[in-house]
Amino acid sequence: MTKAEKIKNTIRETKERRKTLVPTVCQLKLQNLSRKKEELLKRAFLEAKWLYNWLVADLGRLDLPTNEVNEVEVKVGEVFEKRELNVLGSQVKQEIADRLKDNLRALARLKESGHRVGRLKFKKFVNSIPLKQYGVTYSLDFGRNRVRIQKLGDFRVLGLHQIPSDGEIANAVLVWKPSGYYVHVTCYLPEEYFCYPYKLGRAVGVDSGVNPKLTLSNGIRIDFEVSETPRLKKLQKRLARAEKGSRNREKIRRLLRREYEKLNNRRRDAQNKVLAFLRLYGVVVFQEDCVKGWEALFGRQVHSSGIGGLMTRLRDSLATPVSVGRFEPTSQECFACGKRHRLSLSDRTIECDCGWKCDRNLNAALVILRKGLGLGPDRAVGLDRPELTPLERKAAARILGSNPYIRVSFLL
Repeated sequence: MTKAEKIKNTIRETKERRKTLVPTVCQLKLQNLSRKKEELLKRAFLEAKWLYNWLVADLGRLDLPTNEVNEVEVKVGEVFEKRELNVLGSQVKQEIADRLKDNLRALARLKESGHRVGRLKFKKFVNSIPLKQYGVTYSLDFGRNRVRIQKLGDFRVLGLHQIPSDGEIANAVLVWKPSGYYVHVTCYLPEEYFCYPYKLGRAVGVDSGVNPKLTLSNGIRIDFEVSETPRLKKLQKRLARAEKGSRNREKIRRLLRREYEKLNNRRRDAQNKVLAFLRLYGVVVFQEDCVKGWEALFGRQVHSSGIGGLMTRLRDSLATPVSVGRFEPTSQECFACGKRHRLSLSDRTIECDCGWKCDRNLNAALVILRKGLGLGPDRAVGLDRPELTPLERKAAARILGSNPYIRVSFLL
């Protein structure tokens, strides 16, 4: 058996084994960086930018053995100067070329789908370096809390306790953020790690909107919003007045990136809390809403909450998600009898001739739950009297109440 055949067999076996595992990403932060280490990391990201732009300038260079490239041409003003690649490892160079090939394939797929696409542009800066091979491009030392990166050396990291001993470690990415340097490690874990010892209920329906953001079929309303801070607005004004190309402008841009990172972390934490609460249910039913269409009228509320990202994570992160079609009538359909009503955005309650009267969002969540379970109005026995149990109230207070940007209310 040749070496290529052995590699193919190993890849095939790995894919089969990982079908039963769940991928997750653990974030490790590099700690106690000396000035020499920081300069080394900055040089690595600079060389990654040089190599990427050198390949973009002439895509025919992708046929060359990128791992053997030790010198590239960089445009400085109107002339080209040669720069040596002293910090990047050979495997990392090849992975940067593979990333460029993946970008080209993505553009080709978009073009085939009818989208208008242009050519790849040069990067002003690179903030991530792929580390695909565990044990070659990077390795972890759990005893000393350290990570070793090819040609960059050892770094002390914070967060290795997130990776269990029986986890299968895969690729990683070295990321440069305004708050520091991180290593995002992908590991595959058994499904047992994501199973909770108890469940709040068998199934719950989720109706998404602008205000409130989420309404559950048991009567819980969840609203969250992280607005722009006064500091962010002040920095934006300073950036508009700064001279283009000046050092002061670059300094303000770094401060802006740091402020945006803080806002994104707060929104991400709110999403994590909501997902942690919904994982306590056996089945979560939601509707595939077009969140992008809401931006025309409610752009600021949609952007400040990140509701679109939350709906995507509902579909990808939950163990048993059930989706209802985007064009299924839920808000204007009576839960009790299935009759449709014409409601405007100002109508917050639904009243039906059958005697059903309910909050508009709660009715939509109940309809979503019924349709997700495949039940008709005549078969939805037991769903017409949802009860909010004391256990659900305690769980909502414990999980959702720990975030100051989440507001919880109860309709029942």
